[in-house]
Amino acid sequence: MVRYYWGRPQDVVRWYLRGTLYLSAQSRQSYIEKTGADPGNLPRLLKLLENLDDIFDSVDTDSIAVLCLRYVELLSIAETTKRTGLPAYQITVKTGKFMKKAKDIIAKV
Repeated sequence: MVRYYWGRPQDVVRWYLRGTLYLSAQSRQSYIEKTGADPGNLPRLLKLLENLDDIFDSVDTDSIAVLCLRYVELLSIAETTKRTGLPAYQITVKTGKFMKKAKDIIAKV
């Protein structure tokens, strides 16, 4: 029997993604209510939240993990640019190399 400290990897990724999507949807909803802005991608986000379990049941965990890594990579480029002073394209090249290594590691597991 394999034991995981935080739970099964698929469940951990699912719970983390659900929490992140929920917070994003709440933030967007609050912004729309305060400013009267266009809903933008909120309906798609809510539909994704609603169908998250079905998506997880039909896609392997490794693919979802790679997508999550890519999402985090994209979010971190602006912050890394600000902290390091490097241009975004240099950071993109470096993180692209990291993502390739991450994909290779996941593919081997």
